[in-house]
Amino acid sequence: MDKTTESTQAPTGAQEQAGGVQTPKTEQKPSQAQQKPAEQAFSLDALLDKHLAGPEFQTDKHKGIDYNKVLQELPSDAKKLVQNLREDYRKKTTAISKRSKELETREASLLSSHTETQLRQAMDLPENIDLYDPDGLKRYIEAKAAEQVNSLLEPARKQLHQSTRVEEVKRFEKEHPDIKEYASDIKNLIKERGLKIEEAYFLAKGRQTKSLLEKKEEELRAYKQAARDNGYKVSVGKPTSQSKPKFKSAWDVYRHMKERGGT
Repeated sequence: MDKTTESTQAPTGAQEQAGGVQTPKTEQKPSQAQQKPAEQAFSLDALLDKHLAGPEFQTDKHKGIDYNKVLQELPSDAKKLVQNLREDYRKKTTAISKRSKELETREASLLSSHTETQLRQAMDLPENIDLYDPDGLKRYIEAKAAEQVNSLLEPARKQLHQSTRVEEVKRFEKEHPDIKEYASDIKNLIKERGLKIEEAYFLAKGRQTKSLLEKKEEELRAYKQAARDNGYKVSVGKPTSQSKPKFKSAWDVYRHMKERGGT
């Protein structure tokens, strides 16, 4: 092999010092993620966190928008985006509703009379309890824990009872719209006798109904007496003479006498 061939195949010392050995590089093709922009998951949370510029986003809420027309005129990608947001909203509200029902069930269980009875039973300690006995000490600790839990739940029980009672009263007032007519009597009965509003309503209404019946009976007795004083037999319905008209009731007698100026 001649010197020319050696010079072309092997780098010289000067070349190695100047640039080092040049190794061939493999050409890398752009990945699929580099070729296309990455699709970002868009949700309500992402929308709330994203800073949007423009005068439309300077107002908290817009009014007077024909949303049907706006949705129809949206481009296809915008409609898809709206649908994604709708689905995300549906999932979130469903999850919140489910979680809320679970919490309500737990709350109702904790504040129920059954739980209160169990706690009070656990709080009841025998007089001769032996704290040096492991079982007695365990019973004492459980009783104190039940007492603490019961004291924590008591305010919530009172609030639940109050809100429940308010709903019961509202429902009763809706079912008995004439309750306002007896408001004053109901108030006095509740104050004087400590009755519930339902009990006070029926008692006040019963008293007024009885009073009205007594008044009608008194009026009826007055009509009958007026008829007797004028010589009519109201119970038989026949006049004592042919010249007197025939009446079917005391009310007819009273009207006849009033028209003639007899009363």
